[in-house]
Amino acid sequence: MPDVPPPVIFFSEALLPTALGQFRMRVYRSATGDESIALIAGAVERQESVPVRVHSACMTSETFGSLKCDCRQQLDLSLEYIQRHGGLVIYLNQEGRGIGLGNKIKAYALQQQGHDTVSANEALDLPVDGRSYEAVPAILADLKVRSVRLMTNNPDKISAIENLGVKITGTIPVVAEENEHSIGYLETKRVRMGHTFGFRSVVPDPAKTSEDELPSPLVGARKHDTPFIHLNFAIRAPGAAQTAASRDVSCTLDWSRVHLLRERYTAIAVGATTWRLDQPRLTAREEHLHRPARRQPERVIFMGSKGFWPEHDGRRTIVVGSSVSPTEDCISVNADGHDLAAPLAALRGMAIESLFVEGGPTLLRSFLAQGMADEITIYVSTHSAALAQECAYAQFPRLPQSMAARRYGDGTLLHWVRRA
Repeated sequence: MPDVPPPVIFFSEALLPTALGQFRMRVYRSATGDESIALIAGAVERQESVPVRVHSACMTSETFGSLKCDCRQQLDLSLEYIQRHGGLVIYLNQEGRGIGLGNKIKAYALQQQGHDTVSANEALDLPVDGRSYEAVPAILADLKVRSVRLMTNNPDKISAIENLGVKITGTIPVVAEENEHSIGYLETKRVRMGHTFGFRSVVPDPAKTSEDELPSPLVGARKHDTPFIHLNFAIRAPGAAQTAASRDVSCTLDWSRVHLLRERYTAIAVGATTWRLDQPRLTAREEHLHRPARRQPERVIFMGSKGFWPEHDGRRTIVVGSSVSPTEDCISVNADGHDLAAPLAALRGMAIESLFVEGGPTLLRSFLAQGMADEITIYVSTHSAALAQECAYAQFPRLPQSMAARRYGDGTLLHWVRRA
């Protein structure tokens, strides 16, 4: 059989000085004249485990400074990383995940009406991700790169590039800072597209990244007969301004994050004290989402031996406790004592696939003590990561020993996720 020509071939090269340092810039052309770019720092020829970022063009953010996505930030983080450690960025002309600039702006218009980035493409009868990566193995072969550590948060990209014959020895997360315009986009990528976001403001070096040191209740794989459990809490740091409303512990950005999660989880859970004293609505609200909520979570109230008086709003309410009388809108899950395994299994049997647990502290301590946590986020109203961790561990001594911390809005967000 005749040899199949490569999808792209080398065309030109020059040194490119930039604000982030000097790179070798190599341009590759396809038979149709489309151009792809490799920006290279250090020696990559005949090397193993070379850091490689495969990046698709985004004119809206990289040229015009759009705040709707993290593309420009990811590009800069990747270039900074390979400037320090060596590697390359392969830049592909695939605007809008392959749908083109015009269709991307059509999708933006639908997002202004309440769609997310996935449903907008679907409404336009466009692929959610229409990119192709055939140029990648050709460029790596031309540079004689033997294997790569792929700089990405996207598991589909890893699979697509591996299926083209590229040897991937590991991955490096590329985590950008959210803003009030991009937080919904990033959450959609995490929840609906499976992107795995860490919570570090710089790209970590895998050679220096160790496994989280966890206390015994949180070590090991969780059973699948319970919902996915996300514990979330907000703490006012000493010296932070206090207000009459407890909700003011969180900043505007954090409340947007919380309400996006409320919209996406099957149910929200609180304990008896929170329900009786705070009278929370437990809804995803338009004033924090900046658009109408697409769905509302169900309510799960852990009442223990306390009596329960439901507030009827048309949603199913599930009450876990020993003194609950079921009503038309209230489903009772009997639970004596503090064991969570049985009531959580019962919730899973009621199609509660994911549970966002917001408080109070006593309920969260029970989940932590019994190892019932798949993800934890804690917002602390201070920009000091050390003080934020001190406050969190004082409130919840059974937290994982190593929680990632990052500056977030007016405070610090601590994060942990269970490793598979």
